[in-house]
Amino acid sequence: MSLFDAAWVIARRDFLATVYSRSFILFLLVPLVILGAALIVGEAGDDDGKEAQPVVAMIADSDTVRALEASRERLSAGTSENLLPRLRAVDPAENVPIQARRLLADEAKGYSAVLSGTLERPMLTGPLKIDENVGRRVRLIVDDARRVAALESAGGAPPRVELGRDVTAQAAGNLQQLRRDIARATQMLIFMITVLLATLLLSNMAEEKSNKVIEVLAAAVPLDAVFLGKLFAMLGVSVIGLLLWGGAGALAYLFFQVLQDFVTLPDAGPAVGWPLFVLFTLVYYCTNYLLLGALFLGIGGQASNIREIQTLSMPITLLQVFVFFLALRAVGSEGGFAVWAAYLVPFSSPLAMVAFAAQQSALWPHALALVWQLVWIAVIVRISAGLFRRTVLKSGASEPMFRFPGRRKPQA
Repeated sequence: MSLFDAAWVIARRDFLATVYSRSFILFLLVPLVILGAALIVGEAGDDDGKEAQPVVAMIADSDTVRALEASRERLSAGTSENLLPRLRAVDPAENVPIQARRLLADEAKGYSAVLSGTLERPMLTGPLKIDENVGRRVRLIVDDARRVAALESAGGAPPRVELGRDVTAQAAGNLQQLRRDIARATQMLIFMITVLLATLLLSNMAEEKSNKVIEVLAAAVPLDAVFLGKLFAMLGVSVIGLLLWGGAGALAYLFFQVLQDFVTLPDAGPAVGWPLFVLFTLVYYCTNYLLLGALFLGIGGQASNIREIQTLSMPITLLQVFVFFLALRAVGSEGGFAVWAAYLVPFSSPLAMVAFAAQQSALWPHALALVWQLVWIAVIVRISAGLFRRTVLKSGASEPMFRFPGRRKPQA
């Protein structure tokens, strides 16, 4: 058989063995578990943020307390409720400084600072470290309350003016921000799915190597075909998963959109348009998976047991995170060494080109990028197979890893 015919046999074998196994159902449930965990952690983080919001006690007369509370309400309505410290009125005692220190020492109340005095002579009591956070926000509230009080004493505050609106289809700044968000979200999606799937090749390769399955396959077909077949088998499995997850997401979107009118797509989209962007996302996911998968197959082929795989997991994960952060440099950046490195480094190139598709409408760079990535896939597969043949199978030592045109094959 030719190289591709043999690779097709290996790919069909691994694909059917994976899809028809019980573990494939667990594989499909893993992203749902991750998504649910992320939602729970995000909700817990929001709750923690609300509970960790600093509380400032107010020891003042009723007029000052009302003015400060009204000022905080105005400021939080224009910004965010969590940006300003919460204010809690406390009845004043005879000795306010001593009362302030007792309130700060009360662990049950949990005050971060105490604001006392009047609007003309305010006093903030608390540790020095609160000046950078609580102190500046309390000063903002006091300044707003004093400004409103001065306007009222001078003849009344001006009435509230309704803001006129001239609605346009889109603004360049908002469009750029939207495209950057689309680029980052797509990069994160490709990165997470690739991390989830490509690392399976490590354990799969080590397991079949320990069971002597690789030796049997290598005796029947070329070793390059074994590596290619395994790569495309796992790619096919991941595409099946993507289709199922995407179909479930589309049904959920239609449910909310049609029945409840809850979710709406943004008016603007990627620079190349949604159809081409979805196509580029799928293509770059495949190249990203094949690049990392070929590298992981080579690494897994050198490991002899699961313990070595576990030892290699940390540096491999760090490599993936480094590549992801390098690709993020292509989002919103106009140029520079890091941006060009993100486009040229083969392992970050797919993620960087996804960001390019979201932000730029030019199509010819994608043709160059795909050719560049396919060349590196072939090189990595060739190197991985050659290293496996020399270090594990202990064969073919005299055969060069790359044979250039015109070079004679060494005689036996």
